[in-house]
Amino acid sequence: MTTRHFTREQLDAIGVPFELDGDDTCATELSDELIGTERWTKVHRLVFRAPDSEAAYQVTYEVGSTEHQDGIDPWHRHGKTVPAVEVEERPVVTKQWRSVDAPADPDLNLVLPAWEAMYEPGNVSDYLIGYANSEAGAKGAAEAWLRSQAEVTGRLEWQPQNPPDGYDTEAELIERHTDGIDTGPGITVRHRAV
Repeated sequence: MTTRHFTREQLDAIGVPFELDGDDTCATELSDELIGTERWTKVHRLVFRAPDSEAAYQVTYEVGSTEHQDGIDPWHRHGKTVPAVEVEERPVVTKQWRSVDAPADPDLNLVLPAWEAMYEPGNVSDYLIGYANSEAGAKGAAEAWLRSQAEVTGRLEWQPQNPPDGYDTEAELIERHTDGIDTGPGITVRHRAV
């Protein structure tokens, strides 16, 4: 974590926290949000870009909760310098409580595409290559994956198979060689029965 220490005078000179976005000598406000309250003050988190840097910095400051607390030093919790953490904007995934519009245990057909491409190396176990919305998409993904993993020396062809329970269609990828020997790299595509 990179921290820059500003003096109170330096922050005042660039307009932090109250006179941002003025001229080219002022800091640019990127975000200012209320993050908490104390008995007499409101605590804010401010993200700004200093005019002498391309970096963004985050500080916390306080303002009075009512007009009777006007004039409170926004940096009263700090000493002679105010620590400013260098930050960058990133997407964040959060959890939220939402109303229930879908069944608690949704059917796979509602959440996953019905076509899947699988790789089974030597009858060990199945590895998922990916899901697709169409047979052509699943076959294309399977062939592309095979070409990324090994050199393909023959013509690729799909051969229908008997699908396992829960599936209504299955095809196995066969590599046809000019010497008449066909090999099966262990790749199948199948369609989940609705």
